[in-house]
Order: sequence, then C-alpha cells, then structure tokens
Amino acid sequence: MTRFSCSRRRGRGRRTPGAAMRPTSLSRRRDSSTSVVLSADGCPRLAPGVSFERAADAGPWIAMLDGVPSSRVSEATIELLKAMNGETPIRDLRLRFAAAESSEGFLRLVQRFQVGGLLGGEAKPPPGRIVYRPPFTLQFATLRAPVIFDRLARLIVPIPLRASTLAVAVLVCSGFLAAVHQAEELHEVLTTPVPLVGFISLLAVLSLLTALHESAHGITLTRFGGRPRRAGFMLFYLSPAFFVDVTDGWRLSDRRHRVAVALAGPAVHASVSAIALIVAFMLPPSTLRRTVLLLAVSCAAIVLINLIPFVRFDGYIALMCALDEPNLRARAIRDGSAFLTRALFGGRRTSKSLERWWSVPFGLASFTAPVVLVVVALSRIAQALAGGGPIVGVLVVMLEAAALLTGLVILSRALHRVLVSGVAVLRFVSVTAATAAAIVITGVVITVPVTATFGFAAHGGTVVLLQAGEALETDVPEGAEVVLMSNGLLANDHVGEGVVTSVPPEPRRVPLDALIPVVVDGASVAGVIVAGVDMASERASVPATGQARVGLGARNLWQAIWETGVALPLSSLQSGEVRKE
Repeated sequence: MTRFSCSRRRGRGRRTPGAAMRPTSLSRRRDSSTSVVLSADGCPRLAPGVSFERAADAGPWIAMLDGVPSSRVSEATIELLKAMNGETPIRDLRLRFAAAESSEGFLRLVQRFQVGGLLGGEAKPPPGRIVYRPPFTLQFATLRAPVIFDRLARLIVPIPLRASTLAVAVLVCSGFLAAVHQAEELHEVLTTPVPLVGFISLLAVLSLLTALHESAHGITLTRFGGRPRRAGFMLFYLSPAFFVDVTDGWRLSDRRHRVAVALAGPAVHASVSAIALIVAFMLPPSTLRRTVLLLAVSCAAIVLINLIPFVRFDGYIALMCALDEPNLRARAIRDGSAFLTRALFGGRRTSKSLERWWSVPFGLASFTAPVVLVVVALSRIAQALAGGGPIVGVLVVMLEAAALLTGLVILSRALHRVLVSGVAVLRFVSVTAATAAAIVITGVVITVPVTATFGFAAHGGTVVLLQAGEALETDVPEGAEVVLMSNGLLANDHVGEGVVTSVPPEPRRVPLDALIPVVVDGASVAGVIVAGVDMASERASVPATGQARVGLGARNLWQAIWETGVALPLSSLQSGEVRKE
C-alpha cells in the first residue's frame, strides 16, 4: 500500500506543513475561515499558485504557495495533489491512489491538505511592500532582501554553528555571574527614573539591536542556503520593530539549521545583555553605568519575551522546527477551538490537526497569550504615564480603544466561524447569550479596589500629590490611603505610605520625574497640587519625587475598568479654574 502523507507520524514520514507567518517564521499561514467541510463526494481542487520544488541538498520535495515554501511532501503525494482537478470525487481519488487506506483516514489526509492551504480558494498575491497581519502587525518591506543579505553574508567571516553556540553560552554564563554581583544596582536601575540622555541613548541602541537581531536571522538563513524574501520595518503588538521574512527556511532539510535560524536573533540580544553586564561591572558609578545596566536588563527582557512559545515569536519558531511540526500554533489553535466549540456548542467531533497529547492546552494558551501580552503592555504604559497630563491621557485611551476594537473583531470572527461550522443555531444563540449575561453579571457582582495614580513631591517636611495640567476632575477623598512608590521605567519600589489630607488646589511647576520615569535636571511642567499626604512613618527613605497610588474605595469590575482605563487618564481634560492661595 502506498501511504500518502504530508505530515510526519511519530518516528517516520513528514509532518503537515503549514504556515503561521510571522516576520521571522518558517512557514506561512492561510486563512482557514475559507475552508469548506469535505466529504467523500467532494471534489477538491489544487489551489492556484501551488507548485513543487526540490529542497536544498537533494532533500524532500517542497510544496510552494505563490513561491513560498509551505509543505514537505513525497512524490506520491505530489501525484495525488495534481490529480485534484475539482472534478474527481474523493472516493475515486482514494480508489486510484490508496485503495488500502480507509475512507476516514484518506478524508483526514485531504482535510490536512485543505488546512495547509493547498486546496481550493482563490489565488492570492504574495506579500508586497505593505502588509497588515491581524491582530496587531503592520509591515513596510523591501523586496530586495535576497540581494541585501547575500552581500551581508559575504562581509562577515563564517563561524561554525557549534562554535558560535558555545561562544554565546559562555558569554551568557559570564554575564549571569556579573549580574549576581550587581544585583542591588540592577534593582535600583529598574525602580528609579532614567536620565534623559541615557533614555534616548537606550532607545537608539535598542533600535539598532532590533535591526541586528533581524539581520542575524537573514544572514544565518543565507549561510545555510536559504533566501530571505522580505525585510523592513513594522508595528508589532503596538511596538515598532524591524523584521526579516525567513519563510524560505523550510527549504533547509536539517532541522538544526532551521532552529539556528530562529534562535539567531535572540542570541544577538542575549550576547549584548551579557556584554553590557560585564562592562557595567568594570565601570564606576555614573550615568553611563546606569544606562548600560538598563540596556542589559532590556535585552534580557527581550530575550525572555522572544522565547515565549505561545506567540509567533522566535521561541515558537524554534520549537516548531525542533519538533518538525510546521504550522504548529495554527493547528493547535484549531484543535483548541474545536474543543471549545464541542464543549460549549455541541459541534461535531473532528480529527485533531496536531497529533500531540498537548495540542488542546497549547492551542488555548496560544489563543490567550497575545491577549495577556497586550493587556500587560497597556497596563504598564498607563501606569508609567499616569498623571502625565491630557495629551498623555488621550494617547493611553486611544491605545486601549484600538486594542479593544481589535479584540472585538477577532471575537466576532471566531463566533462566525463557529456558527457556520454546523452547530445548532438555537444552542449557539442560547450559549452565547448565557455567556454574555454571565460575564455582565459577574462584572457587576465582583468588587475590586480602585486606585488613582498621581505624582508626588517631598520637600521641606511635606509630601504633596501632583498632576500635570491645570485642573482636576478626579475627586481625591480626604483620609484615603496613599502608597508612595518610586517612579522606575520598568518597575516601582514601595517607599512609604500615608493618608490623604485636604489642601486647596494650587498651580505650580511640577518636576518632570514626578510624572514620568525620566530625569532632566531643572525640567518641570505646568501642574497642580491636588492633595497633601500625612505620612504614616518617618519619611527619611522617601525620595524627592515619585509615584503615588491613592485608594478610591471598592467598585464593581465594570466601574473599576471604566475609572482606571478611561476616567482617570482623561481626568485632566476637564477645564476649570484652579484656586490660588
């Protein structure tokens, strides 16, 4: 019997190709929402733009989608796919090519072809210079990436993979030892404002490192015989970054080479972090040393985030290549979605797209991880910029609104896919309505503490709360508890506590580092004193400026979200007179 498969069964064969395309991914994603349910009477058609090429080093055959590697397939599979002309039923294809295969098994195979984008649909042009990839990616690219990286690869002396891996490992271990010796300094850098010169320098260096990170992917792929297709600049999950499309990595027959391509970028940031820690250890206390330490911490954070396997970051690509499971995330999400659909709406049972026991939990984690990352990022941005005035408040609310709108679009599309998948309409409507009602009721019943964030200044034995702008809409209740925090770029440290005392609003120049975590000697902005603070203990450890969080009491969840996400950031927009004393 001839066995057809474009997926690797445990131990032998090839795994289903697919494509979750991220700027540095090794595969490309097809929109599964256009898929139709196949049956034995269905007549599948090979999708336009599908071609077949031999992989590098006389490796397996590669199914190409619009010139982009998608699937590693056998010659027998190629013959089967070419026979799918839109006129021959699946049952006849089974009798012709795999009569010994069961009808269910052959149908599952054809469904895998469909999931991989090899069947049906209309021809789609390859990605161009400007591409939007939901939910949070907008790319601006050059199509001359192959020429650029070929020249770069010639300029750099090649280093064997094993030697480069060992060098990075030794460097990272040395950096870790340096970090242990500088633990106190690292804590201080994280929790105190950054000098403006150091902050600007940090942003410039991080931007350069992002370009080097992505270039490392492209150069490594070029060294192993691949061709980066596109490269450029993008907005990725609300942050600017460079990118390189190394989808062509599927041409590489050695999975170790594909893993090396995926991890080349994080290796750049890990090496820079280690070098920065070692250099800082040798520098005397100064602004330069603080900046170098902050660079080390930032690079280490970038490495850790990049290695998260549930988002289309480098860690996911490396995992996908190490397991030799193309389209791992999309297939796992499909299994997780099928599980939820069946559990909630009684959908029909379908075969798993990913034949792994952890497919469903991995898919559910892959679905929720981007949401968590965006929420955490927005929360930190809002917290760091709280009290920064009306312009900053409007910017924060606009970011929140964009994230919410994108989330609603994704949710509506998911519900539409469930509805057209064949579930009972009555049950779909009932479960959806009941879930929505439960969410609303839960938000009303659950109460959470609400805090307002202000800046504070300590001078002459007194501590006052400050806000940028000329007026205050938010009421600061007298006697409310206040927690004083340091105003760090990446973290905050508890420095004191007390209660609010009433003072008449008074306009004054507010130190910049009381509002945002950046220090500029002598810099101040227009602001207002909104309240005083009666300290609960000695204020010897309280810094001159910092961040204050005032408890406003308990609210239900929806009120808390509104006040924290909208009302408080926009509180300084209300115009009005500030009484002078």
